[in-house]
Amino acid sequence: MSEKPPPLPGTRSRLPFDPQPFKGGLRRGAVFIYGVLAIGLAGLAVYMGVVERHPLTSPYVLAPGVGAIWFGLRLFMTLAPRG
Repeated sequence: MSEKPPPLPGTRSRLPFDPQPFKGGLRRGAVFIYGVLAIGLAGLAVYMGVVERHPLTSPYVLAPGVGAIWFGLRLFMTLAPRG
């Protein structure tokens, strides 16, 4: 009982530690995806309103229009400079 337990193995350090190593690539990918979705949904809303002649309050026009605004806002927030 008077024996000491064996020492724990040492831990390896990863210095310098980068918590998000792919940050630049993810941002470029997000810009591309948000841009494609915003343009595609805006085009769909315009198509449904102009070609298919749905009223502006129809879900066929309103839903893609709101989605285009949402992804456009996300695109703007991604491209805006931070702090």
